[in-house]
Amino acid sequence: MTNRPNPAGLGEPSTGEPLQPTDETPRIRAVLFDFDGTLTDSEWLHHQSWLEAVAPWGVTVSWDDYERLLVGISDTRASEFFLELAGVERTPERVLDGRARKHAAYRRRSVRELSIDPLVKAWIEEHWRTTPLGVVSSSAVPDVVPILERQGVSAYMRFVICGDHVARLKPDPMPYLLAMEKLALGWGIHDPRECLVFEDSETGVRAAQDAGMTVQPVQPPSNLAGLLMQWTARVH
Repeated sequence: MTNRPNPAGLGEPSTGEPLQPTDETPRIRAVLFDFDGTLTDSEWLHHQSWLEAVAPWGVTVSWDDYERLLVGISDTRASEFFLELAGVERTPERVLDGRARKHAAYRRRSVRELSIDPLVKAWIEEHWRTTPLGVVSSSAVPDVVPILERQGVSAYMRFVICGDHVARLKPDPMPYLLAMEKLALGWGIHDPRECLVFEDSETGVRAAQDAGMTVQPVQPPSNLAGLLMQWTARVH
């Protein structure tokens, strides 16, 4: 990767340190999942899709740089990043073109190649009747919902909030504040501390924390099943 300046706001690492629920931890009445890199191991496919999309611009990034700089960043910001890396003017048309090529590459493969851990699916199936579950993602609806449907968990989610549904994406707390509105109206949950969020990126962790929620970092996504088991005793 070149040594061009890093665009502002990119490149914050995941927090990574797991919480340890204790007797003093608030009871958990709702559980929310980030999608990419948390509920499904999809970041590798986003990386490959971006490499395909920006090849005409003559740039590339290694997996390590992608993980460090672009995980948790919106596709608009990522497209701007690659244009800057290529030394090309960031016109709205070029930004949209990069996004469109990336979306096409990703959607061509995602439903077929992405999956959810069977142990995670089993936990969801066991708890959805007694605990409201939801997905809160910065990705667009076509990048999230078809995979939830294909993996057989869509019916268990009380709601799915995607980047299309809010004016500001993570790290802004707006997506999680919208989730709290839904939980308050539908299930009488008003204390955000009673909502447990699983997130893999610093932007997502910060968004959920700023909404006042209890946040469990997940890294890598293969840890999600074990973390769910650790929290089960606190979920009511």
